[in-house]
Amino acid sequence: MQKIFTLILLILCLTSYGQKGEFNPFKLIVLQPDTAIIDKTLYADIDSVQSDYQTRYYNSIKQMEDLLNFKDYSKEMEQEFKVTQEKLQKEIPLAKAQEEEVKKFKYFQTISSYSTEVYNFYFNEYEPFSTIIELPNQSIDITSLNKLADSSKSDYVIFFSNIHTETNDGLPILKLTTSLYSKKSNKIIFTKETEGDLNSRGDMWTCSNTALSCLLINAVRTSTDEIAPVIAKAQIRQ
Repeated sequence: MQKIFTLILLILCLTSYGQKGEFNPFKLIVLQPDTAIIDKTLYADIDSVQSDYQTRYYNSIKQMEDLLNFKDYSKEMEQEFKVTQEKLQKEIPLAKAQEEEVKKFKYFQTISSYSTEVYNFYFNEYEPFSTIIELPNQSIDITSLNKLADSSKSDYVIFFSNIHTETNDGLPILKLTTSLYSKKSNKIIFTKETEGDLNSRGDMWTCSNTALSCLLINAVRTSTDEIAPVIAKAQIRQ
């Protein structure tokens, strides 16, 4: 759910005002997976993952509203804050409109939702900003991907497959295959199977609530670590 990261991106806009990024802007679609197969021992964690996602959503709404109503900024930051607050006036109603969608969130959609946040963090630190959004699961044959890229005017589409848990040295791991489609090449230019473990690595890779949450977050970490450099190489400003 792309709006969950809006506040951080808007703050980044303030701190990076006037700076220029190193990437040519692009549009990326991250497709939601439609299923995952996990061990029965992790079933008890599903409700926690899904409720945590809803809590993050409502917290993000409150944070955006707090920033919208914030008045105690310096004279030097007045122009930047006004621009940000104008954006928030448009973003908040859009975010609130997604409430019913958020209530339907499934735990395995953490893969796409958090990946979307991570790619926004990686590529939208400075202007010019790219458009990186999450969309519902769709057909992923080449013809369908081409139509999706055409209709959405996207440069890339990321999708996930074969999401499942296994056991390694007595501990669960979550494996998934991530694929990157390029509109320019009209083909899948990168596919890689990676895995997430139970380790909490801090910062954006902190996970302490449940085993399933850690597996999902670390699966995103290893997936984005592989895909982001491929996009970066293609979009680097010469």
